[in-house]
Amino acid sequence: MKTFTLGATAETERYDYLSRLSMDRWAWEFARRNTELLEDARTLAQDGVSEMKAPCENTRIRLLRPRTTQTLAERWGLVFMPDPKLNGFEADVVWSHYVFPHQVEVNCTPRRPGETCTIWDSTVPHCEITHVTDRSAREYLLLRGNSCVVQVRCTGQSLLGLEPVRMKLQISDMDAYEKKLEKQKEAFKLYGEGPDLSEPLWTKTTQILRNGLIALDGLAAGLTQREIAIIIYGQDLVASEWGDDGGSLRAHLRYVIAKAETLRDGGYLVELLGAHLGGDRRAA
Repeated sequence: MKTFTLGATAETERYDYLSRLSMDRWAWEFARRNTELLEDARTLAQDGVSEMKAPCENTRIRLLRPRTTQTLAERWGLVFMPDPKLNGFEADVVWSHYVFPHQVEVNCTPRRPGETCTIWDSTVPHCEITHVTDRSAREYLLLRGNSCVVQVRCTGQSLLGLEPVRMKLQISDMDAYEKKLEKQKEAFKLYGEGPDLSEPLWTKTTQILRNGLIALDGLAAGLTQREIAIIIYGQDLVASEWGDDGGSLRAHLRYVIAKAETLRDGGYLVELLGAHLGGDRRAA
């Protein structure tokens, strides 16, 4: 996929981190700008999720588990409600496998004496690991490394048992083979030397998504569409092409805003997470 750079300004450079996010992290960026989600988050108890450090030497593993039912979080497709003030890299966002069906999946089996686990041995040195158990005892991992975040669903034997396990990558749905394989390939960005972070790289899709978030934040701050356009496209282009109400620049900004509002208001479930809501329905 072709990538390119975008000229950064003081107003846009705070969005540069978005260029390294996977689509499920982009989904959180739109969801956390939804006023109803923010209201749900405010009503939840601050200590609704327990956190402890795993009793493992030489590892950076956090253990998270909801203490109470998570009805409000589940409304948004989440295992529990993250802090909406935290961005897509920082927040402990775990999507239910019902709304994020193509996430990376590993199957865990008992490890024989003397047997190693290549996945685990390769991941621990490179990643910060967060283990999440939902209210139904389903287990997930959030892996952070090389400025990437990967969510992994764990099936089979529990990772929290006394017996060591061996992990194997798994594709359990042959109808979605290519999409699951694509997610597995993306996960390998966690390893190695990592990307060159000196300048963010964008695709046409992520450029539109970035501009949508800038527009949403601008509208929330009370900016006019022209003021938002200046931030996104630059003063010179707006001065020359904003024109009358039917101008192409105006029309493009309206498209960006409409798409962003759709994603924020629930469209992220289908468009960014790949949730199956029936038929051929598309969110944006």
